[in-house]
Order: sequence, then structure tokens, then C-alpha cells
Amino acid sequence: MTAIPSPPPAPAVARPPGAAEPPAAEGRRALNDSLIVTVGGQLERALGTLTALAMKWGLDPAQHGIYSGLRLTLDHANRASLGIGRGAVQEIPVLLASGREDEARRVADASFAACTAAALLYAAGLLALAWWRWPRGPDPDPTALAWSAGLIAVAALVLIKRYQDFLIALHRAQRRFALTTELAVVDAALFAALVALGLWLAGLWGLLAAIGLLGLFNVAYLHARHPMRLGLAWDGPITLRLLRTGLPILANSAAFAGLLSLDRVLILSLAPDGAEAAGYYAIALMGTGWTLDLGGRIASVMYTYFQTTLGRTRDPVAVARQAARVVEAMAPPLIAGSAVAYLVAPTFLGTLVPRYAPGLEALRPLLPGTVLLGLALPAREAMIAVDRPYRLALVTLPGLLLAAAVGGIGAMRSGIVGVAWGMTAGYATVYLLTSLSALVGGLGSRGWLAHQARLARTICWYAAGALLAAHLPIGGPSWKTFTLRLLLLAAWGLPALAVWGRSHGWGGLAGRFGRGAPPRPDSGRPEAG
Repeated sequence: MTAIPSPPPAPAVARPPGAAEPPAAEGRRALNDSLIVTVGGQLERALGTLTALAMKWGLDPAQHGIYSGLRLTLDHANRASLGIGRGAVQEIPVLLASGREDEARRVADASFAACTAAALLYAAGLLALAWWRWPRGPDPDPTALAWSAGLIAVAALVLIKRYQDFLIALHRAQRRFALTTELAVVDAALFAALVALGLWLAGLWGLLAAIGLLGLFNVAYLHARHPMRLGLAWDGPITLRLLRTGLPILANSAAFAGLLSLDRVLILSLAPDGAEAAGYYAIALMGTGWTLDLGGRIASVMYTYFQTTLGRTRDPVAVARQAARVVEAMAPPLIAGSAVAYLVAPTFLGTLVPRYAPGLEALRPLLPGTVLLGLALPAREAMIAVDRPYRLALVTLPGLLLAAAVGGIGAMRSGIVGVAWGMTAGYATVYLLTSLSALVGGLGSRGWLAHQARLARTICWYAAGALLAAHLPIGGPSWKTFTLRLLLLAAWGLPALAVWGRSHGWGGLAGRFGRGAPPRPDSGRPEAG
């Protein structure tokens, strides 16, 4: 039997049970939660960069390409449950907030049982695939052997990942962002050490072992830090209800996940020397992926606040307007960081991992697309919050198809650079259609165009600074030239960032360390999403 404890009682000065937070207090809390997740995420990202560098030092490009394919196979394992887990995450916070703790416990147990059964079936399918493609004969191809043995290893990791991810999802659904961010930072630090040790001892196989050990550690850490546990209970009606709730969300999630992994699929299947090319391409993902990471962290926090806004107002228009404000608030730091990546990443990464240098030519073509896709994430979460996942999946498909068509042609003609341009075209299409579908109903056509114009001004300002700093002819030694380019970009971008900081309380830091700092997000009774 699982134990989902009652939230701690609210202090005497708190609002009455079941009452919604005032909008102003809720806004401060959302900013505080976003700050915690964003700052913790950047620490995690920095540690993750060390891990990624260790992988590139320890694996040649062909091995890294195989690892990328195996990792995609593992990451898609959770979708085998057909959205049941997502349905549970939607229901459980509401049940807990209404005091129906026994029902919440039953939903958690039933959904976890169904997800575990689906994970077992997925693992069995991987084992069958490994047996089918296992190389026969006296002289087996080493690459084919690595793929088949890697599938067996991934099958063993599936159950660990399923338990870990479901546990984390439940904590996030109950707004325990401090706990999950704390885990993410510890996870990143430990993973860096395990990857270095695993690569040193056993190469690719040591890396896969590190993933398994990290999953076990994460489960143990959450168990030690919080009393929530997951159990197994078979309940057909609950499972079917969760399936109906979660399947539309899964359809959208699958379309978006397909978009995010399409570039590696195209490279592995269509580019010459696909595994090696995918390994080179990993350095382009390393230099651009932080934009999606930052946007995704902010969007994951705001999703619960979109739900709260909808519950308080019963008005999807209010959610759309809130999402538009979030996009405009997050745009300057995200785009400014991308300008820095445009200038610095090719030199920095090329110096650290020179044998992956061929992949750097795909970094700059990919960067505009990842920026736009990061800006689309709050609008995506707003559409899910107002129960429009099918519409969201439909507006994602044109971008997916365009990226597949352009990226596929590019893969055959220009390798990873062609794929990068194809993905940017697809990501831009997804951004435009998602923003149009999610926000125009709340802002109106004229308001939506004004919103896009404000974003365009921000993008153009930082893009101009990045292009000027990166391509202005400057003579002299390379170190001096690079320093001057950095100073030019700083002089261009920092004043605009200072204006943003003053208008948004420096992302919550001013309120957090000044008077009237908001309470810790885990204090008091958590609100249902």
C-alpha cells in the first residue's frame, strides 16, 4: 500500500482551507518557484556540461552515436503506458486538495501498477529486438553487436527509470519544486562522477551502468527525503479512466517528443556514416539544448499556475494572457543567453573536444530553431491546462512534417548541417502555430500581432549584437580578438538585460532577498494543479 501523506496544516495566519491564493501572492509564489527551478537548473546544466564533455572524451563519435540511439530508446519507454501515468498526475493533486486522500492513494497505486506492466512489455520487446538483430557468424560486426547488447542493457534500465520518473512526477504535481530541484542538482553532480568512472572502467557499458546506478540513487534519495511511496494495485475502472484522461496528453507529448528526436533519427538513418555523424551532431545539441532546457523548466512550473488560474476564473482567456506574459518575461534572458552561445560555443567546445569539431558547423544553424521552440513551451503548457491537447498535437504535426521533409533532404545532401536547417524550419513552424492557436483567443488578432512584435524586437536586438560580435572583422592574436568580441557583445546586451531585470525584479531575486520575501514553496498546504 502506498503512503501519500497529508500535506502539513496551514499556519494560523494562512487563508482558510480550500481558499485560493490572492492573485498577487500567487504571482510572487510563481516567480519564486520559477527562480528555484531556473537557478537549480543552471547548476544542473553546468554539471551536465561536464558530463557531456566526459562522454565526448571517453567515447569516439561512432560510439556516441550508438549511445544517442540507445538513450532515445530508453527515454521513450515511459510512453508505453499510453498516458496512464499522465492521467494520474492530473488527478492526484486535485484529490489531495479536496481531502480525498484514500482515493488519491488508490489512483497512485493503480496507475503505477499499469505503468509497471507496460514497462515490462516494453522491456520484453527490446529483448526480442536484440535477439532478432543479434549478429550471427564467426566474425560479427562490432557496431551491430554494440547495438544489440545495448538494447539488452536498456531493457534492464526500463523499470528503474519508470519508478524514478513516476515518483518525481508526483512530487512536481504537488509543487515540491524545492525537493525535485535539489534532487536534480545532486543527480547531475553524481552522474558526472559516475560517468567519468564508468567510461574509465568499461567505456560505453560503464556509461549505461552509470545510468542504472543513478536511477537507483534517485529513488533512494527521494525515499529518504520524503515519506511518499508507490505501491501496486490492479483496478480496471481507474486505469481506464486515467487512460481516457492521459491518452490525449500522450498524443501531444509523443508528437513533440518525435519532433525533438527527429534530427538524430534522420542522421542515423539517412546521413552517410550515420552513427558517426550523430556523434558529431551531439556537440551541436550540447551548445543549443540549454535553450529548451531553460524554457522547459519555466513552463513546467507555470503549468500548475495556469491550472490554478483556470480553476479560479474558469476563463481560458485569462490563461492565454498569463501565458503571453510569461513568454515575454522569459524571452530576454533566453535570447541573450543564445547570443552568448552563438559567439562563444564554437570556440569553447572546439577547444575542449577537438575531435568533435566537425559537429560545430551544425550549431549555429540549429540555434534559432531551439530559441523559438523554447519560447513556444509556455503556450504549449497553457493549451494542456485548458484541456486542448488534441489541438496542440495537430498544430505540432505541420512542423514535424516540415522538419522531416527538409531535414531528410538536408541529411542526404549536406549531412548534419542540412538536418540542422531542417529542424530550425520545423521548430519555427511549431512556434508560430502553437502561439497562434494558444494565444490569439485571449489576446485577439491585434493583441497577438503586438505580442509578436515585442518578441521580434527583443530577438532582433540580441541577434544583431551576436552577429556583430561574431563576424565583425577584428585583427590581432586570436585570444585578443575573442576577448574584444566578448566585450562588444557585453556592451551591446547588458544594458537591455538591466532594463529587463529592473522591470521583473531580477527574476524574483529582489523579492527573495528583500523585505516581504515569499515563503518557501513547500510551506503550508500545497494547492492542487
